[in-house]
Amino acid sequence: MLSPREESCQPGHRVDAGADGTAAVNVHDRRDSGTTLVEILVSIVLIGTAVVATLGALRISILGGTIHRDHANAHAWLQSASDVLYASEKEDCDTSLGDGGRSVIIGKYQPIVDAVVNPEGWTNSQIQVVGLDFWNATDTDGDGIVEYRFGPVCQDSINLALQRVTLEVRSPSGRIIEQVELVK
Repeated sequence: MLSPREESCQPGHRVDAGADGTAAVNVHDRRDSGTTLVEILVSIVLIGTAVVATLGALRISILGGTIHRDHANAHAWLQSASDVLYASEKEDCDTSLGDGGRSVIIGKYQPIVDAVVNPEGWTNSQIQVVGLDFWNATDTDGDGIVEYRFGPVCQDSINLALQRVTLEVRSPSGRIIEQVELVK
């Protein structure tokens, strides 16, 4: 058995002076002398989880921003192209052609759309005139009442020469596809 004086010299023990000037031995347990491997591993796992979650949130934020930018560019480009096309002169249909001159008219509208300034990183091939319909008056059910609707055939016999033109734009990645229709 060790005397109090010898015991106070052992590692993990501390000698404190009491209020009355006597020495008091303060015995500390060796298990409380530092951190354990388990505590270090738990803290590393917790910090790693927080870092991975933060990086995942950052990745999602960047991806969302990219998609939003592509939508905004596509919408702005379509709006500009439809305004320019609407302001251009309307091409008349040609009933002598099988499709009413539909392909010829689309061929004349495409260069007008191509002349619109592209967003940075986008090419003219990403905006297309994809549809053209003509305003028609027909009695489709034979009841003597004429129905008016857009269709692929041009009827030059009526003076309602409206055209519905469909424009489509695709983002460089191909994830965004937007369309707009305008009546000319």
